[in-house]
Amino acid sequence: LSFEDPQQQSVLALRMLAYTWVRTTELRQMRWHEIEGDTWRIPAGKMKRSRDHVIPLSRQALELLHVMKQRARGSDYVFRGESRNDTPISENAILYLLYRIGFKGRMTGHGFRSVASTWANEAGYEPDHIEFQLAHSEENKTRSAYNRAKYLKQRRQMLQDWADWLDACAKPAD
Repeated sequence: LSFEDPQQQSVLALRMLAYTWVRTTELRQMRWHEIEGDTWRIPAGKMKRSRDHVIPLSRQALELLHVMKQRARGSDYVFRGESRNDTPISENAILYLLYRIGFKGRMTGHGFRSVASTWANEAGYEPDHIEFQLAHSEENKTRSAYNRAKYLKQRRQMLQDWADWLDACAKPAD
């Protein structure tokens, strides 16, 4: 793929989706001003729970952002529209990429959240850390009213381990 190939942007968006465990809509609306060093702060207005959500970024996610910055062409969106800088990537870009690589009817962008959650649970990570990363609300409303923990250190390690695992899976077998 060429550096400016729009299909490459879909590939990179899919990778970022996998690295961060966010919803496709949140990824599409990702803007440069939301990146603060090695974290991504999604404003409450973009979140299903209407609460700011902080995403720790793995080394791989930061490298991907570096590539996207070179492709940005001045757009406020990390994943800009194909023909316009003032719009995000198409809502179907990731889904159609999955279709093109043979996963039609078997996988969606949202499905990466299930894969990541299953991996983390099987790897023994704390359920609170996993659910917080997925931006799920707690069933215990009293606990959620008082618990302000973000588990950032633990989630940062979990996402780095996950990204390293994805890299290991992508290497060809010897």
